[in-house]
Formats: sequence, C-alpha cells, structure tokens
Amino acid sequence: MTKIATLGPQGTFSDLAAKSYLHTFGEALGLNGIKYFKSIKSTFKAVGTECDFGVLPIENLSEGYVEVVLDLLVDSDLEIVHELVLPIQFSFVSYAKTLQDIKKIFVQYVAEGQCGNFIDSLPDVTVVRTESNMVSLDLLKKDNVSSGAIVPCHADLAFPSILPNVNDYENNATRFIVLSGKGLVQSPKEEYNCKTSFIVVDDNDYPGLLVRILSPFSSRGLNLTSIISRPAKTSIGRYHFFIDIEGHEADLKVKEAFDEISSLNNVKILGSYPRAHCQ
Repeated sequence: MTKIATLGPQGTFSDLAAKSYLHTFGEALGLNGIKYFKSIKSTFKAVGTECDFGVLPIENLSEGYVEVVLDLLVDSDLEIVHELVLPIQFSFVSYAKTLQDIKKIFVQYVAEGQCGNFIDSLPDVTVVRTESNMVSLDLLKKDNVSSGAIVPCHADLAFPSILPNVNDYENNATRFIVLSGKGLVQSPKEEYNCKTSFIVVDDNDYPGLLVRILSPFSSRGLNLTSIISRPAKTSIGRYHFFIDIEGHEADLKVKEAFDEISSLNNVKILGSYPRAHCQ
C-alpha cells in the first residue's frame, strides 16, 4: 500500500505535485509509486485504505481554498505532514483556425475560475466542466474542430492552435497538502520553519466565539497565516473555522494557545509541517 494517491490521470498539476513529493521523500518513506483517482473525493478516501499518502490541492492564489478538501478534513483522521506550492500555468488548445470558430470549451471546474477572463472573452461559447485538466484534453481529442480546451502548459500539446498563459494571473500558484495516517511521518522539530493547521469545530456557538479563538494567538505574538469558515451543514448560521498559524504545535506558546481555546471549543489539530516555498 506504499503509494501516493492523487487526482489523475497522469499529467495533472496534482500529478506533478505527487511526483515532486515522491522524488524528495519517496526513498525515505518507502514509497513505490503513484495511484490516480478520478475525483478529489475518491483520492481523499483512498488515503489510509488503498494508499499510505495523498497529495491534494487545497488553495489557489486567485480562487482561494478548495472547499471540498476543507469539508473532507472535518471528519477525517488523516494528518497533514507536508505542503508543496507549484506554479500553475494554463494554455488554450484547439483544432480551430481562429478563436471566433470556437463553440465549445472543455475546462476543469477549478481551472475555470483561474482562467475566467479568457473564457469571458470568447463569445457564445458553451463551457463543459470536467473533473480533471487531462480529461479536458482527452475530450477535446475526441471532439471536433469547433471545440477547445484549457489544459496545463506542460501537457503534450500537439495542436495546430495553442495560446499559452491564459490564466488570469501571471504568478498563479496552487498549494498542495500531503496527507497520511497519524504517526506515519515524524512531526518536524520546533526549530523548523513550520506551520500548524487546525479546525475549530462549531458545536458550541456563543457570543464572541471568534474573538475567543483569535486572542490566545495574538496575545502570544503568534501569526495567523489564514482563516476561513465553512458551513457546519447542521443548520444555517453555524460554521467551522479552518486556521493556519506560524509555528509548531509542540512550541510552548502554540501549546498554551491551544490549551486556552480548547477549554471552550472543540479544536482539531490537522498537523504541524514545514512551510513550503514555490518551486
């Protein structure tokens, strides 16, 4: 079972991230390959059953967090052990001679938001959303000359018409997390440049909840790098809070802050791991 689960097929950005992780840590962790899945949900569910590790996108520079991944983390026993940040560049490819000939475009649903300006510039085009960038490419190969697809720039682009860098932001990047069962990877030491991710689960709502969550960190000089809320899906107006902070959960100040907020809230620590740098 010593494989990495990721969103397939081969050639996706998730595949690139998984291969990067395999190259860097595969020998030390005894990993022997990558297994591809059709959706983020099926990839997530494979971690700990079919595969020991999973590599999943969690945040994009322009689109923000991948909500389905956040929701899956709420009830999961998996741990975040690493993160990777990859530059993300898209190309538009087609068999058509001009953009005016395009009547249909295949695009992965997350990539659609990252290339919105280009898609909006195409008049009277039907958008077909897919689960994977490489599925978009495969569908185009089976379609006709009035179709196009938005695909990764690194893909095999054997098309007569190629328009590179159609993403809205030139510095577009995506953060990926590496998940595993608890205890499979040794938690990095406090002196590393680490982040800690955690969830405050909304099962005890009260006035001033958010202030009570944030003040234990600010009073100790701990920096929050992100905070986002997601519906608890129990009733309208109830939310879970997903928070990233600088520091390791074993650091004294971080531990004190967690102890303080845990006295009033259900806190789920997702993991402490080294901060990534864009590759």
